[in-house]
Amino acid sequence: MNNLQLLQRIGELLPAIWDTVSDTVSNNSTEPVRFESPIAMRATSQDVIAELGGNMLMIQFAMASNPDGMQVILIRPDLVLDIAKVLTGLTFDEVDENVLVDIRPFAEAIVQGLCLGLGNALFDTVVATGMGVRFQMLQLPDNLVSSPSIVRTQVAISMENVSGVCVWLMDDVTAAVIGGMNLDDEEEEEEFGFDALETQNKSTKSGAEFGFDALDTQNKSTKSGAKDKRADATSGMEVLLDVPLEISVELGRVKMMVREVLDLGTGSIIEVDKAAGEPVDVMVNGRLVAKGEVVVIEDNFGVRVTEILNPAERFRMDAA
Repeated sequence: MNNLQLLQRIGELLPAIWDTVSDTVSNNSTEPVRFESPIAMRATSQDVIAELGGNMLMIQFAMASNPDGMQVILIRPDLVLDIAKVLTGLTFDEVDENVLVDIRPFAEAIVQGLCLGLGNALFDTVVATGMGVRFQMLQLPDNLVSSPSIVRTQVAISMENVSGVCVWLMDDVTAAVIGGMNLDDEEEEEEFGFDALETQNKSTKSGAEFGFDALDTQNKSTKSGAKDKRADATSGMEVLLDVPLEISVELGRVKMMVREVLDLGTGSIIEVDKAAGEPVDVMVNGRLVAKGEVVVIEDNFGVRVTEILNPAERFRMDAA
């Protein structure tokens, strides 16, 4: 199996795994908790650190059957404080030792739920080992740092008056174990951030150049032609990168009769089809591509993306 198939397999398993986490954490909490809309994607440890770098709540563990495959769950400080407030009824200004004591059972329940969910996927009992809950500057374990690429899962968390996102990281070996796949017979190369697959024919060698995958066959002239095509594709992509797109955020929609619109005046209230706290829609050129939560950045409004629609979902939205 190649990395794309592995990612697709993990994506198929995620909803059931995180449903189990939701049930487990809710049963161990005073308030219902939902972990929803998980999305799996490729990433590198450098990209993750560059994007999320800073102090984070780090929940680290491994499966006892794969103790070297340390996994990490990351939660931002502001979400940690919000969760602690719901759990304790107290307001905290910063994540300190008291907050860590209050949040630890919540973190342990997440790991317990993941083990149960992974066990269901593997049809086996999964036990966690090497678990740690720390709040510190983001520093990934060695197996994630040394892995050419990692599987990053982004999950939306929601509970009473609280919503946010957590990130689950694992290396390819761990992902293969979870997905029930075998990578031992495959020699994978990672160049410029893209995957290459070596085929059964040892004389047919895969490579990744200019950011696109190419198949190097025994015929050297075929390889040369493939390089030319990759160069042309790269040039075309560079042109598209400068095309401007209009990004808009939609709070909600409502249908009104003409007479109702004519009756609108200063102070009128229009009720839209979204409940308070629901994610807003992020539109690109009028098409729904993501969902997010409204945040305040100094004096401006912003949107924190909590869910990216996959291409199939976007197609269904366009067709509707």
